Amino acid sequence: MDRNLFHMPRRHYFLSHSVGAQPRTWQSAIDAGFADPWRTDGFEVWTPWFDAVDRFKAGVAGLVGAHAKDICPQPNVSAGVFGVLFSLPERARRTKIVLTEDDFPTVGFALAQGRRMGYELVFLPGGERLADPDAWAPAFQDDVQLVVATQVYSNTSVLAPCAEICRRARERGVFSLLDVAQAAGTVPVELNDWGAAFAVGTSLKYLCGGTGAAWLWANADAAARTAPLDVGWFSHANPFEFDIHNFEYAQGADRFTGGTASVAPLAGACAAHEILNARGVSDIYAYNQALLDRLFAGLPAEAFLSTTRAGHRGSAALIKVRDYDAAARDLAEAEIAHDTRKSAVRVSLHLYNDEADVDALVGVLKDHAAAD
Repeated sequence: MDRNLFHMPRRHYFLSHSVGAQPRTWQSAIDAGFADPWRTDGFEVWTPWFDAVDRFKAGVAGLVGAHAKDICPQPNVSAGVFGVLFSLPERARRTKIVLTEDDFPTVGFALAQGRRMGYELVFLPGGERLADPDAWAPAFQDDVQLVVATQVYSNTSVLAPCAEICRRARERGVFSLLDVAQAAGTVPVELNDWGAAFAVGTSLKYLCGGTGAAWLWANADAAARTAPLDVGWFSHANPFEFDIHNFEYAQGADRFTGGTASVAPLAGACAAHEILNARGVSDIYAYNQALLDRLFAGLPAEAFLSTTRAGHRGSAALIKVRDYDAAARDLAEAEIAHDTRKSAVRVSLHLYNDEADVDALVGVLKDHAAAD
């Protein structure tokens, strides 16, 4: 679809779930948005740097169904989760945080710090049951402060029913936080329509923007009820007031900004966001899902540890093999980039993959896939 727009580290690259391929325009985007102004603009460097941050917000917003003003850059997903956790208002008897056993560990690590404030973490069992809204019933009780859902679970590729989770949470007065790191750029995300309180994501994976370009989305009404702990001059309603004795939270997501943004990674990530927005997430999703269908048809159904249900899956697959080390050697010889979970082969599809990539993968794994 768009292979020529990216640097491909291997002949067949199936690692977008871990690190998206680098756009060929990434370096020029950093130069234009960060390095060139720094070399040439002197004190005026702040204007082009702020412009780069604004482009980053707009690029992310277009990919996740949001408004740019509700996007706040973050160094990584963990920082975004931590920022939300320590910003929530104290509410009598709201002492539980509900998440799942299938969430990415960094989310659990950050949320566990809530125990310092008296929160109890409740873990829902993982697996395909998480696609059922009723499996989330414990999250909508009167003692729950926050429910955390991952739109696409990284090991199972199961899609959580985000819209319904957010709706039920709102009805019961529960804050909701969505982790869309494994969805953004490859599965449609509609934050405005879903009505979540918060969401976090990163440009590292399917957004193909590299590290240091993560983000937090905050619903304006939810943000107004928060008091972030990690603040800085750009969390201030008037960053250029320069009165050390006066601090007033900025409106909306900006209150989560903290200090000066790291402009370089944000500028670089804009290169990928531009490509993805031009293609459109809906078209990318349809393209990737067709490639997944081809993969699923080429190997025994019993070999897949991740979900294969059309309409209920992300863009990755986990393939059980009889001997992972042997399979990995053959995959390396064929220049097929992948990684592993649960001694299985983990792969993902994106807009720079094609049918030849899938056929090469199937050709190697057909002798390794475990059919029982």
